[in-house]
Amino acid sequence: MKKTNISVAVALLATSSISFAEEDRSLWGITPSASVALTTDYIWRGVSQTNNDPAIQGSFDLSHDSGLYFGVWGSNVEFGDQDTSMELDVYAGISRETDFGGKLPFAIGYDLGVLHYEYTASSASDFTEIYFGGSISPFENFNFSTYYYYGLKINHNRPGEYTDISADYTFFPDSPGSFTILAHGGYYNQKDTANLGDDYWDWKVGIAKNIAGFNFEVAYSDTDNEGGGGIYGGSQSLNDGRVVATISKTLGDHGPGMISDSIHASASAALTTDYVWRGVSQTNNEPAIQGSFDVAHDSGIYVGAWASSFEFENHASMELDVYGGFSRETDFGGAIPFGLTYDLGALRYEYTSSAKSNFTEIYVGGSIAPIENLNISTYYYYGLKIEHTHPGEYTDMSLDYTLPKCMGALTILGHAGYYNQKQGLDNYWDWKAGVARDFGPLNIEVAYTDTDDSEAINSDGRRLDESKVVATLSATF
Repeated sequence: MKKTNISVAVALLATSSISFAEEDRSLWGITPSASVALTTDYIWRGVSQTNNDPAIQGSFDLSHDSGLYFGVWGSNVEFGDQDTSMELDVYAGISRETDFGGKLPFAIGYDLGVLHYEYTASSASDFTEIYFGGSISPFENFNFSTYYYYGLKINHNRPGEYTDISADYTFFPDSPGSFTILAHGGYYNQKDTANLGDDYWDWKVGIAKNIAGFNFEVAYSDTDNEGGGGIYGGSQSLNDGRVVATISKTLGDHGPGMISDSIHASASAALTTDYVWRGVSQTNNEPAIQGSFDVAHDSGIYVGAWASSFEFENHASMELDVYGGFSRETDFGGAIPFGLTYDLGALRYEYTSSAKSNFTEIYVGGSIAPIENLNISTYYYYGLKIEHTHPGEYTDMSLDYTLPKCMGALTILGHAGYYNQKQGLDNYWDWKAGVARDFGPLNIEVAYTDTDDSEAINSDGRRLDESKVVATLSATF
């Protein structure tokens, strides 16, 4: 887990001089956006896609004033015996509003596009849909929408058709007590009933509330699917009725203020070509979706949660790290010419499909900025012996330097770490060197990472600690 903001991805953009304005986030009529969500279950058309376990999800989008848009959305998934760990959806379309020249008392929004579903390590499951939909707000605070999805027959798959109807109404929208009730109904004509099961209905009802730009939702979801294990089979039912809780945040959504001005909340989303932790891939050399939610107090106390899709020994799941600590800056009463930031806390690693892998570390670290644009930091992590595990010790040293704007405002970064594993495994060094570039709300990084380890080999024979170039796109908001 990378406790600092996850950065990174696309080398071409990293060397350009363009940037999005911080105020309106637009350039040449193009506006970027991002979102992140942590949910107790990833429900898609009424069926769990994570074997009834939690999910981390995020999106990155570009929209043009003309109505054209393009985006990607990702989530961790788990389909029983399959080793797929992440779903990545790529979509593009056009969305506009019209009142037909004033002939209607309200605007009608229309949206049409194409959506492709990709699954890491399982291309046979990929499929594509085209969709079109419409939305109206016939009276204040009420929204109604309907969508139709048609699966294209590509790569011998036989996707079906899905019709979605959704509505929501917000009570007391201008008061701190505002909340939204929501409802959804959908019908799935699967077509490939021999492999996927009978056609079915799914539905959802729930309540949502926005606090300081964070949206909290609790909803009940169910289906009339009688397929037992659901679409993907297995002994565990994936389509029974259940309550799902979700916290999410979208770039630019500030919402009602916090309870106190001394409390500050933030979130991040990242899409990376590989989740590398201490030099070793945690996703079997496949891409990952990641995100975080943090709350900090002016006193220096903070708590947070960070999550990533995860795959090890061909078991797909999610890693959830929960942490809390205390961080302050001091110059020792003017005794040094720059500030020293110190940080100490505790970090808990949880793995949804393997409780035996859970462990806890305490950490202490410090950072300085001795000259403008240069940051140097070091951290020490000590694993606590709990639950019969023997976590080791890890020392991290990092630095970054941001070049002047006339030189592209690129950030050059470096990292080295030493892992004393203490579990009968060899100790090793890992290191990283790369470049990053901020584009207003978005950050892109491309980095080379390597180790002198030779023991991280998955059961399928894949080396997880070899040198590689990792690219990541991220946003913090």
